[in-house]
Amino acid sequence: MKLTHIAITNWRNFAHIEFDLSSRLFVVGPNSSGKTNLLAALRFLSDVARRGLVAASEDWGGPERYFRSGTDSASFTVTVDVDAREVTYDLALRKVRVIDDFSTGRMRLHPSSKGIPEELLKADQPRILHPRVEARPRSFSWEEIARLPVAQPPSESEEEPETQFPVMDCAFVEGEKLTIDGEDATEDQGENREAGISSLICQILAGIRYIHPNPKKMLERADRYDPDHGTGFFQHAGRFSDQQLDAVVDRIRPIMAAVVPEIPNLSFQRMGLGKELVFYSDTPVRGASGVYSHEQFSEGTLRLLGLLFDLATLPRDTSVVLIEEPETFLQSSVVRSLPSLLAEVAMNRDVQMVISTHSPELIDSELVLPSQVLVLRAENGETTGELLSQSDDPRIKAVVSAGLPKSQGIDAVNGRTIPLGTW
Repeated sequence: MKLTHIAITNWRNFAHIEFDLSSRLFVVGPNSSGKTNLLAALRFLSDVARRGLVAASEDWGGPERYFRSGTDSASFTVTVDVDAREVTYDLALRKVRVIDDFSTGRMRLHPSSKGIPEELLKADQPRILHPRVEARPRSFSWEEIARLPVAQPPSESEEEPETQFPVMDCAFVEGEKLTIDGEDATEDQGENREAGISSLICQILAGIRYIHPNPKKMLERADRYDPDHGTGFFQHAGRFSDQQLDAVVDRIRPIMAAVVPEIPNLSFQRMGLGKELVFYSDTPVRGASGVYSHEQFSEGTLRLLGLLFDLATLPRDTSVVLIEEPETFLQSSVVRSLPSLLAEVAMNRDVQMVISTHSPELIDSELVLPSQVLVLRAENGETTGELLSQSDDPRIKAVVSAGLPKSQGIDAVNGRTIPLGTW
């Protein structure tokens, strides 16, 4: 069960982008072209699948934060290969405005919303993407929105509703569609669920995992692990059993020793009540010198430790791993070996990977195919993208056909340099 194609419309700086996805996808582009935003779209779909639209929308700041500026709708299409069948799921969202009339304690639709079609209000979140945890917003539910009266436009003597009461922008499910081998199966979702199609779509989206440890944030304590930055990492590591930790450290110890000579024998000990770990460069011996804890590790060493630990502890239901700039803080020779490691993880864990990067050492690896490199281009405030293997740009086609380093073609169309004589 693999994702094979993704299409995104009106998400942040993307008016529309679509691309094929194989075992791995490397996303490249200039600064601020939208690499993080592309990964964020997949994370949003995962949040919707796991927790429902209401909770996901609130966590992402509401539609005004993730819909493309100036638009009131967004849509996502994911195509999955399920037992040699092509299953496509379309999800469309639309923005509505709700007035919080605190004087009466009632909610109502703002006149600009123009009402919501009744047939689109059968559920408060996508029917296919059943959340594992029921989520409700702080003050109202989407089902309650369906019953809200639409506020009438004010007369000339009346004050605008939004100047009297708070107005909130909310997202709701405008439409959804399930297609199996080109046949519309939207109306047969009950039967499809019994056959496992719907639950498989949910599983693959809910199984998207994001990895991006920040060395400084990793050192901060937190009761809940934050994968956005790695905050609470050592408390998170302490939640694993000793048996699990022994297996994980045995796996990553030789990598750390090869990459960081100062970490010849990575070890760990529990501290306090055993709910937090301290990693050491070697097995600590009282009075010995040269053994230091993770608090003395360099940023690159901490970052590598976080990446390796997260990859070694991927949950069983992981389907897609999202990694932002794995080359950060690492020397070039180490970066050149990352494609082999990532390919091994993808194969052994049977997961797909989407990796954003600025590193030519990573992209130019022989293990990275032109069909696995998505090049983003930002023009006039809008980002588009295409796979290197599908590009019509003569500069990229020449590089690909000649077997030259892929980064040369990318630099030819996206290269940026600091101009001389401006300081």
